Amino acid sequence: MSLEADVGSPEAANNVVSLAETKSMLAAHCNEGKSDDVLIHVRFHPNSHVNTIDRCPAHLSPQDWFYLLCYAAPQQYQVFAGGRGFFRMQRGHFEAILSQSAT
Repeated sequence: MSLEADVGSPEAANNVVSLAETKSMLAAHCNEGKSDDVLIHVRFHPNSHVNTIDRCPAHLSPQDWFYLLCYAAPQQYQVFAGGRGFFRMQRGHFEAILSQSAT
């Protein structure tokens, strides 16, 4: 049997369709799982003080917000090169930290 005959067969066409459907379902599943994640980017000065941090409540300084996040979600922090990092956490966990900071 030649390769051309296998590719042109109805069975091969069904396998290609199912592979495309699988990729589509996987992509939808990955995107839906990440929509509940919150990312908080942090940028530091060369002296290690916080330069900027995302989603900082108005009543906290950027440094205090960073300390609160380090205390409340230490396992969710990832360091990047160049004085950067980020927290990645579930939305519910983030909202709990935010409500805690308001008190």
